[in-house]
Amino acid sequence: MAKKTTTIPSTFNTSFGSLYQIERTVLVHVIHSFIHTSFISMTPLVHCRSLACNVLKQVQTKRCYTSAAIRGVPNSLSKALAMSSPLEPISITKATQQHEVYKEYLSCMVPRIINLKADESYPDCVFIEDTAIVIDDQAVITRIGADSRRGEVDAIKDSFIDIGLKVTDMRSDDGDNTNIATCDGGDVLYPVSYMRDAATGGSLQKRGGKHLFVGISSRTNHAGAKFLQKAFPQVQVIPVELGELSSDALHLKSIVTHLDENTLLMPIGNHWDQLIDKMGLEELGYEVIRLPDIKACNVISVNGKVIAQPHISQESIQILMEEVHAREMILVWVDASEFEKCDGALTCKSILIP
Repeated sequence: MAKKTTTIPSTFNTSFGSLYQIERTVLVHVIHSFIHTSFISMTPLVHCRSLACNVLKQVQTKRCYTSAAIRGVPNSLSKALAMSSPLEPISITKATQQHEVYKEYLSCMVPRIINLKADESYPDCVFIEDTAIVIDDQAVITRIGADSRRGEVDAIKDSFIDIGLKVTDMRSDDGDNTNIATCDGGDVLYPVSYMRDAATGGSLQKRGGKHLFVGISSRTNHAGAKFLQKAFPQVQVIPVELGELSSDALHLKSIVTHLDENTLLMPIGNHWDQLIDKMGLEELGYEVIRLPDIKACNVISVNGKVIAQPHISQESIQILMEEVHAREMILVWVDASEFEKCDGALTCKSILIP
């Protein structure tokens, strides 16, 4: 039987505020039954998600992240840092609902969710990605670039120690006190695929993972990149000067993320062409897929599944569907529109752990 791609109609998106599209032969009959009955319009969305999650869990994969760390949404989220004021205020109710969907789908993709409570003292704390970088069994706890956020990392450090990661704390290295290392995890891109044969339970292996791209931005400096190179000698750290690109995107991963260990997503346009050169992607052998929407380029690739945002152009949707399908992965759409109002994206809200 030939593979098919099934898209849940736009009426589903309008009614429930988020589009979920799952593709792969094993899922076609399940989704097909939803589309061709009135069950979708009569049944709460949570039941649709539950069925989708059950099917996702049954899809066998050799790709292997074991855990995802996330943090709750604080009621103080509306006070989170932002490059500009949103046109509409953040709805804490909607943000919490979107985050619950995000957590539910992640729980279908990795065996364990490390769920940390929100801290009202830190409005940005849901953006847990900025607090640490994890490679293999090592974690670096960062000194976040914004002073007001630096207390967010303590709970993450304790949690990572508890699960047995080898933890290094960037805050322990003050250098000469004039060039103190700072780093937001959102500026750190690690194109890698972790693999384990699910049938045999073999040892963890990885594809790619040779390069650690570190965006030099308003939040991350060269001292931070040097600290990461010392902490992770097994990879090549490549500093990427964002310069004027920072005016359009807070972090490196606001612009570029990886689909797999060899494939990166990046926006179309002359403005962004220079980033390919700054990262040295052609020389390093990466394939770059260009998308019309910058926010379409922020995806989470985990264990053979890809989480993307639904509120993008039809052209971006089509390209993502084709590229994910070609790699025999599963594409799931998850809304993060409330978090966009304070510069948040999908990757910002989790840390993947192999």
